[in-house]
Amino acid sequence: MIHKILEEINSAKDTFGAMCKKYTGSLTVEIIKNALSLSLPLNKIEISPRDVFIRGVPSEIDFLIAKKGAIAQNYLLYEPSDILWVFEIKNSGSFSKETISTIRNKFQKISNYNREIECFYLTLNELIKYKWAITEENLAFPSFTLFWHSMSGKNKKFEPTNDWEKLIEKITKRLENI
Repeated sequence: MIHKILEEINSAKDTFGAMCKKYTGSLTVEIIKNALSLSLPLNKIEISPRDVFIRGVPSEIDFLIAKKGAIAQNYLLYEPSDILWVFEIKNSGSFSKETISTIRNKFQKISNYNREIECFYLTLNELIKYKWAITEENLAFPSFTLFWHSMSGKNKKFEPTNDWEKLIEKITKRLENI
């Protein structure tokens, strides 16, 4: 599954015809959402559109998974009691120490508002041994990296992790109790 995700994102980036970080970010979110919908029991959950909000939390969420039957006001605003997971998605990981702090602060606000919501960071790829790579240890929230890479540009070499399986297992385990 993760190789298909990587191939689909890289192919779509190539067909766009220009380098555009916003497009790549949006594309990554949409493809990850689709892959989750293929991997999870949709009879128990609702996967939100991209760029949504939680009532009372002034931070944009890349997407979230809510309880089955949850209805967003104006397709954007979810009730905290309806939310199971929120996701921060990156195509190519962290760029600095500030990225880690920004995401940790966002997740902390969400957790302070409703401790039942689990916050997940997921990146498609990250430079191997990069000093600002986001990990569960430096973020203090679950972190998933699908591929480590070395080199850059056309010479990028991707090494898969088993984090996709860990993510699916973590979500599936909680869903067993819902």
